[in-house]
Amino acid sequence: MFFAKTLTGFLFGLSLSLPAVGQTVVEVLAGADQKLLAYLANTQSLKANFLHEQISSGGRLQRFSGVMALARPGQFRWDIQKPYAQLQLITGKTFLLYDPDLNQLTERTLDEALEATPAGLLLSSGPQAKGLIEKRFTLTNLPDRDGLQWVRLSLKREADASKALLEVGMDESGELAAFFMQDAMGRQSRVLLAHRQRNTSLPKSLFEFNPPEGTERLRQ
Repeated sequence: MFFAKTLTGFLFGLSLSLPAVGQTVVEVLAGADQKLLAYLANTQSLKANFLHEQISSGGRLQRFSGVMALARPGQFRWDIQKPYAQLQLITGKTFLLYDPDLNQLTERTLDEALEATPAGLLLSSGPQAKGLIEKRFTLTNLPDRDGLQWVRLSLKREADASKALLEVGMDESGELAAFFMQDAMGRQSRVLLAHRQRNTSLPKSLFEFNPPEGTERLRQ
């Protein structure tokens, strides 16, 4: 990673579990992929508290918590509040990371690697979501676990298919509730979303940032 602190927000993880005894695969798998596509197609904005647990390939566990926000088109905010402050913003094709402890702002241009992340998935929301998602991913319904219905998204590009694992958990009401991700280096993460507010009016200021005077600016 090119940042002094752990870059969080895009690598989410959760261990797998088996379906409950007595449930058939058909019963367990029904509808998770369609719920996800419908959710994304009808999402204009989203705000939620998050708990993010990240496990390194060596087994080290780190926990982060904060607030995330999404607004169409192309705006995403990941505001870490504990155990330290770190702000990540996406606006269009630009990614900003602000570290107040270092008084440092890093800017980079996003690339296709964003697609296979929770942020990339959420940024696909809107009326064209179904076409975008089905063009990029193969969707596979998984057995229920942790009280949620799960769908796995596998990149269709052969060169990228084995590099990352992304799964999404939907609750009974069809709301997105959790993410799981494993990267090519074996790092796993999970994110749980709470106090979710969907399709409410969000202030434009949430997706704007003016760094304090004297902030060091880096361009990647």
